[in-house]
Amino acid sequence: MRNVLKTAAFFMIFFSVIACAKKEAYKKELETQSYKVVIISEKPPFVGINRWKIYVYDKNGNPVTDAKLKINGYMPPMPGMPEMSFNYPVEKVKDHYESDVNLNMGGTWQITVFIEKNGKVEKAKFGFNL
Repeated sequence: MRNVLKTAAFFMIFFSVIACAKKEAYKKELETQSYKVVIISEKPPFVGINRWKIYVYDKNGNPVTDAKLKINGYMPPMPGMPEMSFNYPVEKVKDHYESDVNLNMGGTWQITVFIEKNGKVEKAKFGFNL
């Protein structure tokens, strides 16, 4: 009987730890002519500063770590409000890139990731509503 209780306790603790483990909350995959871009964040997009990790892969699935990245956030004009466009700096961190993307208000955001390598620039675009 004690072994059954110990086994049950072990599994309860094990599944509790798994349930509480940190999971990625937001993932967006984009493709350009030459690259696959994966954006990962611990939280879904929210009003405020969003920390995004950006992974870039070539068509063979190899990590691209020698490109220059730039992110632009754009919100189209709305009644009583002009359009907004912000460029967010991107830094290289080991095998990926990171950026603090400030989504300063709710609404429709259009995001463009610019990937520059060997003098060629490609764009990956997506949008969402906050």
